[in-house]
Amino acid sequence: MDRITNQMITNTMTYNLQRHQVEMDKLQTQLSTGKSVRNPSDDPISATTQMIYHSRLTEINQYISNIDESKSRLNEVDTALQSVTRIFQRIRTLTVQGAHGIYSSFERKEATAAEINQLLGELVNIANSKSPTGTSIFGGFNTGTEEQPNAFVPIYQTLTAGNQGDAMIGVEYRGNIGKILREVSKGDYLDVNIPGNTVFWATNQILTSSRDASAYTATTSQSIHIDGKEITVSAGDNMDMIIDRINNSGTSVRASKGGRNNMVIETTTPHQLWLEDAGSGTVLQDLGLINSNFPHPPNNFDPTSTVGGMSIFEMVIQLRDDLVRGDQELVGGRDLGLVDTTLNNVLKHLASVGAKQSRVDELARRSEYDKENVLEMISKTEGVDIAESIMNFRWLESVHQYALAVGAKSIRPTLMDFLR
Repeated sequence: MDRITNQMITNTMTYNLQRHQVEMDKLQTQLSTGKSVRNPSDDPISATTQMIYHSRLTEINQYISNIDESKSRLNEVDTALQSVTRIFQRIRTLTVQGAHGIYSSFERKEATAAEINQLLGELVNIANSKSPTGTSIFGGFNTGTEEQPNAFVPIYQTLTAGNQGDAMIGVEYRGNIGKILREVSKGDYLDVNIPGNTVFWATNQILTSSRDASAYTATTSQSIHIDGKEITVSAGDNMDMIIDRINNSGTSVRASKGGRNNMVIETTTPHQLWLEDAGSGTVLQDLGLINSNFPHPPNNFDPTSTVGGMSIFEMVIQLRDDLVRGDQELVGGRDLGLVDTTLNNVLKHLASVGAKQSRVDELARRSEYDKENVLEMISKTEGVDIAESIMNFRWLESVHQYALAVGAKSIRPTLMDFLR
């Protein structure tokens, strides 16, 4: 038979009381914090699950932030292109009027050309639009610096014809073709800008080299960049092989051999060509396409080459000058056709922006739905059942009181109590 001493009874009672207090403290902490797990050691599996859900919530919040920024940037582009569309609708009206003989020479030459000149200046202002943070929205990655704040730089010259004074005779693009990407969902990136060399271009561009390249052979393996696409040229490739590589690269350009064994590159959609030799390569320079003294775009075409095609600014300048000269045939034929082509190109980009805006709206709704689901799962795995916790606390409190009462009666008096 085991001998039970007073000390053993006291130790057992103390242990049980401490255990009750620990459980009561745990429930009290859960009720005060609203969380079922205070330390990972309390429930490692639940703690791990909660960390996964919190990481997912942080990820979703970042996507929502990216979506909001994407929506803002797309709205800026949409607003600018809407203005360009209205301007070209007005330019078309003026072109149709200028092509008919219903107006006097002054109305056709002076008034119409003067209004188009003002619209041309506004087009340049729109092309140099900046976001609220001061960055150029059509400059690609080159969003504006103190030395070069604008994506487009107008060139002026004093013209006596039509009393135009200092008139714009050209506009140079000083941005680049960089696309600003934002991750709007896991692994899904959306470009939220349109480089100016694409949206403000009226026709396809044709670059024709004046150099006979029939005997050309690449001396080393190197790469060229066309519209940002890297194309590898192997040692020993001749012009025909390089033409095949360009045409199979998936870029919006078409290369061909000219009648003088020269290289010809033409865009298949309206935009300014972007050509560059990668690293220390010289293929495009050797073929007479880009300037060896200024090999980096933009405006780096070889001065001996022939460049065809025009930006929307050059197209409007041509229209203005034809109106000043009173050439109704060119205004009603060539110029009117170019106005329609340009307007269609702007509308195409406007539709593309609208499609992205619709997609961003849908992504925003989906992200908010995902956030609600994750928050609900966090609440289920991390939160406590208040009613159940209070009930357990009350039960432990009662048990603790009973244990104190029973312990007080079960501990026998000692010899000293009898001596008193």
